[in-house]
Amino acid sequence: MKYIWRSKLKKNIEDRYIHDPQEWYELNFSTNDLVDVAIISNRFENIPHPQRVEQIAELLRESEAPVRIALHSLYTLTEDESIRYSRWSRPASRAYNWSELADQVVNVTEYPNVPQREPHTPHTVTFYSFKGGVGRTTALIQVAWLLAMRGRKVVAVDLDIDAPGLGSLLHLTPMPQGDILDYFCERPDVPEDREALGDIEPAFPITRIFSEVHVPDAFGRLFVVPANPISLNYMTKVDLLRAYAINERGEKLWSLFFSEITELLQPDIILVDSSSGLDEWAAFSLLRAADQAIVFLYPDEQNRQGIDLLLETLTDMIPLQLVFSPIPAGDTGKERVREYWRALQKHLKEIQEVEAPLDMAEPITVPYLTELALAQNYPVLPLLPNYKPIADVVDESITRIGKAQGLVP
Repeated sequence: MKYIWRSKLKKNIEDRYIHDPQEWYELNFSTNDLVDVAIISNRFENIPHPQRVEQIAELLRESEAPVRIALHSLYTLTEDESIRYSRWSRPASRAYNWSELADQVVNVTEYPNVPQREPHTPHTVTFYSFKGGVGRTTALIQVAWLLAMRGRKVVAVDLDIDAPGLGSLLHLTPMPQGDILDYFCERPDVPEDREALGDIEPAFPITRIFSEVHVPDAFGRLFVVPANPISLNYMTKVDLLRAYAINERGEKLWSLFFSEITELLQPDIILVDSSSGLDEWAAFSLLRAADQAIVFLYPDEQNRQGIDLLLETLTDMIPLQLVFSPIPAGDTGKERVREYWRALQKHLKEIQEVEAPLDMAEPITVPYLTELALAQNYPVLPLLPNYKPIADVVDESITRIGKAQGLVP
């Protein structure tokens, strides 16, 4: 029921002001309950401008629209010929950052059809959590290990830039000479056309930013692209890269990394460890990199608000798999998950009434594991079965996409 009033508002505008093929209107909604209104119509003939604005304000009230007028452009056709008012431009492209995503969601009926992301090969899965402390990074390690044991070639990338940990948790030996930040920092000044480089060799080519982790008795392999060690130079690079993370340059950085790591290692799957919350690197990990997201949450109010927002904005873009973690043992933990899932389904139903139907898989539950919490080395092999359902989801996605692309019989 969230935006059902918009249909009424549009019908009222069309009935009153759009009677000629040359007459038109546009609405641009903001996230703070304001609307920009542009109407080009001869119904404004001989009406002073203040009265035109009052007419639209009254129309909003009649339509039960919970918004206020911000910018307004209300002209006759003759007036429009002299001022040449131009329509708002909304490119049919994916959002690069949270503000662009919010604008697309709140103006969902006004945008041209934003193209769905075609699944990449290799498949890229982002591990995300709105709040920290829910076992996201340790889960990624456990899942990456399981996939390698199943014969998959896995690349794990640390994009938790503000608080990296993937490399240190795995005790990479040896550590690579560079990291993902070194690679990204260099790329804005490097021509995208490799032939244009000539004999110039980047200081941190793709071969210098990853290490292989030995997985005993495995048919697959595991490579890790870290974002550490932490140092004063690391702090400088983090600030340098913030601007690139939120604009179009960031898309080019990820595309170049993706193509080079794919050409070199030919992985089956790329697992991305995202930062938490709504910072620019979380947007980078979800909006640029992800073909699919595994979303970790604890069933409490703080997580609920964040995940509700995530579902509202991302469910039409990429598949989401929820993982409740870490859940207390016993009936109390199970009941808490059930209550939260019911509340979440209610929220999804509200979205379904005004947008395309959503298809959410049943959530996965990971219990609180004392041995995991106290571990000094990862993965914790005896606890791998607890992460099998997550590995199954990722594995099934790889197989399904492979079949769709004719790569798997």
